[in-house]
Amino acid sequence: MSELLRVEGLNVTYRTRGGLLPAARGVSLTLRKGEILGLVGESGSGKSTVLTALMRMLPRSARVAAGRVDFDGTDLLSLGDAPMRRLRGRRIGLIPQRPMTSLSPVTTVRKQLALLSGGVIDDVRAQRLLTDVGLGGLYDRLGDYPFQFSGGQLQRMLMAVAVLAHEPDLVLADEPTTTLDVTVQAQILRLLLDLRNRLGNSVIFVSHDLAVLSQVCDRVGVMYGGQLVEAAETRDLFTNPQHPYTRALLDAMPSRRARGERLRAIPGTVSGSQRLPGCPFAPRCDVATDLCAAEAPPPRPVAGSTVRCHHAGATS
Repeated sequence: MSELLRVEGLNVTYRTRGGLLPAARGVSLTLRKGEILGLVGESGSGKSTVLTALMRMLPRSARVAAGRVDFDGTDLLSLGDAPMRRLRGRRIGLIPQRPMTSLSPVTTVRKQLALLSGGVIDDVRAQRLLTDVGLGGLYDRLGDYPFQFSGGQLQRMLMAVAVLAHEPDLVLADEPTTTLDVTVQAQILRLLLDLRNRLGNSVIFVSHDLAVLSQVCDRVGVMYGGQLVEAAETRDLFTNPQHPYTRALLDAMPSRRARGERLRAIPGTVSGSQRLPGCPFAPRCDVATDLCAAEAPPPRPVAGSTVRCHHAGATS
């Protein structure tokens, strides 16, 4: 498959009252056409910041720099505001994290669907799109307000706008199943895969749930402290993880523990990891040495993965 997106050395820094806060540090990734890439990590690891930077929707307090952010031959960082607005929604779609708070509570769903789609969704198109995402029976209720629908229904509507209204080449899904129950979550994941198979678009799927990513992603990138610390094919990541943080995440999954066995929580806290001079995971790592605390490891290939670790593959 040919390459749709290439990001090299993406850095995002926020100006705060406490000084500069690096939210993304040297993030490099590629995405092929028709591929689903997952990004996983604890809250504050920089996953959503990467997506927001790709959409050029960061707040004014953010500083963005990168060696390259190439989207199908277009440098997104050097693109003017007007051309970037034409890309958003049309060639790059966004599925937001929380449908209940992503829509205005005082505007009807029909009007919001039209606004979010740039006016391309009229009543006839709305009925067809809702049918495509399994909501054909709700067409007569589009005059209702968001609070009158369930979270799963609203998420499907937003997917219809993000994926079907303009059929974009790239879809950015920012934890689209986080607020949904398990049954609805499974329905949304099946719908996302079905739309990818029908339209051939590429997806970056952000989640904190490794089990979810294992079901839908071709490759998975693990983020910690603003860095992409490991990236690999999904099967390789789950069967042969190379970074200590990836192994710790997998060990913490309930499905990997016997009934009655205690979960293996990761000791320590992620707080402050973005500001550390060496490896951001060093204070919590069971194989860390003085080298890890002093020197940031560069990305390197190890056993099919790209890993930022001085002791990749080592176990305690």
